Parts: sequence; C-alpha cells; structure tokens
Amino acid sequence: MARELLLPELAESVVEGEIVKWLVPEGGTVSQDQPVVEVMTDKVTVELPSPYAGVLTKHLAAEGDVVQVHQAIATIEEAGAAQSAAPSPEARQNGAPGHGAEERSIVEGGGAAEDDDGDSLSLFKPGDSTGEEPAYRVGGATRSAPAAAAAGTAVAPPPRRPGSDGMGSPTKGPYGRVLAVPAARKLARELGVDIEEVRGSGPHGRVRVDDVRAHAEAPASAQRPASRYTSPAGYEELEERIPVRGLRRVIAQQMVTSHLQSVRTLHVDEADVSRLADMRNRLKPAAERRGVKLSYLPFVMKAVVAALKDYPALNASLDEERNEIVRKRYYNIGMAVAVEDGLVVPVIKDVDQRPVIEIAAEVQRLAEAARTGKLAQDDVRGGTFSITNIGSLGGLFSFPIINVPEAAILGLHSFKKRPVVLPDDTIAARTMVYLSLSFDHRVLDGAVAAMFTSRLIELLETPEELMLDL
Repeated sequence: MARELLLPELAESVVEGEIVKWLVPEGGTVSQDQPVVEVMTDKVTVELPSPYAGVLTKHLAAEGDVVQVHQAIATIEEAGAAQSAAPSPEARQNGAPGHGAEERSIVEGGGAAEDDDGDSLSLFKPGDSTGEEPAYRVGGATRSAPAAAAAGTAVAPPPRRPGSDGMGSPTKGPYGRVLAVPAARKLARELGVDIEEVRGSGPHGRVRVDDVRAHAEAPASAQRPASRYTSPAGYEELEERIPVRGLRRVIAQQMVTSHLQSVRTLHVDEADVSRLADMRNRLKPAAERRGVKLSYLPFVMKAVVAALKDYPALNASLDEERNEIVRKRYYNIGMAVAVEDGLVVPVIKDVDQRPVIEIAAEVQRLAEAARTGKLAQDDVRGGTFSITNIGSLGGLFSFPIINVPEAAILGLHSFKKRPVVLPDDTIAARTMVYLSLSFDHRVLDGAVAAMFTSRLIELLETPEELMLDL
C-alpha cells in the first residue's frame, strides 16, 4: 500500500520548510524511524524519520523546494506491497502509471518532474514585474503538482513572465536555471547546445525538444538572444549564478521581513571599557580552569539586561494584528553567529538569572553548535533582544538589521585603545568601543533609545556594578 510522507509540524508557528537533502534515493528501502530527508526550518536543519517501513518510491519535492506543513513530500510503498505495486518495464512502455508515463507527459507539455526547475511548485519565487510585489515572495500554493494531480485538484499555472513568449532572453526559474523539460536538456547535451541560449516556446517560456533542434539548425548569427550589452566580451559568460536556497534563502526572507515590518532607526555612541577589559583579563585564568572561554560578550549581556530593566520599551515587540506593544518581563538575548553559509542567531535564555561564568559557558556551547550545524529548534527561538558582535571584522560602526519581531538590536564593535581627553584635560590611551543601536521607531522613540544607551555605557564603564547580582 502506498503511503504519503508528510512534512510534520516541527515546532510551533513553523509553516514551511526547505528540502535540503534526500538521504534515501527513489527506489531505496527504508525501515521505520530511519531518517530519509533533511529539512531546514527557522535556520535549523533536522532529519525526518520515516513512519513506515518499505520502499521510497517517489520524491514529491526536489532538493531546494520549499514545502508547507502537512504537504506530501514522498511516497512510500509499505513492506509486502512494494513488489506487487511496482509497474513492470513493459507496463511503463505501454503508458501505465509510473516514472515513464510521467516523463512522457512532461515532454508533451504536461507537469514538472524532479529534473525540472519546478518553478510552478516552488513557494519561493520571483514575483511578476508589476511593481506591486517584492522581488521575492512566498507563493500561495499548498500542494505540489504531483500531489494535487493525485487528489484530482487542478493546479493553476504561474503567471507568464517576460521572455515566456519566445522573444528575448530565456526564462529562468527561481534558482537561475533555464526552464526546460528533461528531454530537451538531454538533447541539448547530445547536440552540444548551450541550453542557456535556447529560447523556449512552451508554457511560461519552458524549453522544449523542438526549440533545441531549431536552435541547433539555426545560423550561428541568429542563435544568441538579443542583449542590452553588445560588447564582444560577453559579460554573462563571466557571471556566476548561485541558487538562493538553504540558509541564504531563510536569511533573505528574514531581511525582507525586517525591512517591511519595522521602521529601523540608528543611534551610535561610544564607551570607555578600560576597567571592563582589566576585569576580564583578571578573571580569564579562573574561567579557563573551569573549561570556559571568557569573552567580553557575557559582561555586555549582563549590562544590556540591567539597562533593559530600566528601559523596558526596548525589550518588546509589536503585535500588529492586535495593535499592541508587548513588553517582555523575561530576558532572552540573541547573539549573531557567522557560519559558513550565512548568519544564525542562537538565544541565551534567562540572562538575568545567570552568573557571568554560566552565560560564558552557554555562549561557547551555542557558538560551537551553530558552526557545526547542531542547533536545536529551541536554541534559536524566544529572543527578546539581540546583540551582533562584529568587532573582529573591523569597521567603526554599523547599522544592524533588527531581528523581527524584536524591537531593537545592539551592534558591538572593536575594543581598541585610542587617545582620549580625560576630565582633567590630560590625554591617555583608553580601551574604547563603539555601540550601534538599531531600534523600531514604531515601538519607542529616539530619546528612550539614547537614554538606554547612556545607561548601558554607565554599566560598561563601571563593571563592578554587574558583579552585585552574582
């Protein structure tokens, strides 16, 4: 009996996930609870186990596809029924349901296959060039074409795009590949034709077999599509196209959300952290004896929490649906961590209730988990305020992107010795740091942001006060 593997609800409020990697190929045998696919949601990659034992007969979503919760992503023939259910080679040749029949329907102008770009199946796709939508949007489709076809539901085709009428440059899918049926790609390889130069005549600009043949037979002067740039250098041949997928896709969506759902404003100041630097240097050996690397970040987190208690408007979010500002009486501080593919923001919970040494140990654990791809869902959820420590990368200060739905984020920059004029008019070398506070002006005003930053500076310049809560 064929059973569908559905994308489960991996966590509260998670509505979609990206297929990162299939761990079991089509036709592969699976046992119950065996991991079959890696799925990314909210910057965390998890392995989904199979609820059935049998044969994985079909991937309904390709690697890189974004699918919604409860959408079918694969079919599994349960043990004992797989052999009788599988169509024979003769049946496939005669048009019986199976891979062969599906591939033939594609060549004749039907639905998409896993070798296709899957433009009509992707929820993350370029919008129409109408100026009424962002460049990238989350589509409204809730089922893949194969799943919808199996249920007898019609799937509306995506809107036509520029170039889909066979004129101009070839139409590209959301990941930069030319839209083409598998047979056309195969023929292009056999004929030595660059499919990037073939203009498609199929639906939505999809390249068909006849288009490849016509391109191969056309005079060389007519093969290359018109371009805005006529330089013999051929600029497009010097370009690299990188698919927007995985962590980069999640980051892109979060950045667009932050841009559209906050009124970002910047406040910059500096602090003399000479006494904090001395304190940290004195405490580092004791922390190392406990197996903990003591950075400046735990001290900054304690200072931030103390300042947030004095100015709770920054430890808040805006509930647009209810038109309410939600102030939090708990203090979960996110920290931005650079990883190979981008940036993640693990969260240290209940910073106000933890001593510096415990915060330092948690910072170390989460940073390592982020860099090795072992963060759990709970590690990246529940933040109320974030800190991005970019001092090691250089620069004076920055304009950090707010980690919505939070109301503010602090940019922490390099701890550097600079000449400073002291109150007695003498000049001395002091350890200084620039602080960049981005805040949502809908939730709080600039005066409150300035007062919060001044209180934070006071705490960083007199770090002994932070020790009173230990």
